[in-house]
Amino acid sequence: MASPRVNQYERGVHEPRAETVRKLAEALGVPAAFLYTEDEILAKLLLRWNGLSKAQKRDLLKLAEQEAVVGK
Repeated sequence: MASPRVNQYERGVHEPRAETVRKLAEALGVPAAFLYTEDEILAKLLLRWNGLSKAQKRDLLKLAEQEAVVGK
C-alpha cells in the first residue's frame, strides 16, 4: 500500500474498503476492529483478544455481561 494513500486514510480524506482494512490489520497483526476504535481501553482489549483461547473469550464475555447487569 502506498504511503500517500495511508496518509489520506489517517487524515480522514478517504475511507478504506473493508477488504483493505482486513489486509492491513492482518499485516500489522491486529484485529480489524483495532483500526477503528478511538477508545484506548477497548484498543488494549482488542490487542489481547487474538491471544485468548475460545474459552477465555467466552469467560470474558460472561464477565462483561454480568458487570452490565450489576451496573444497572
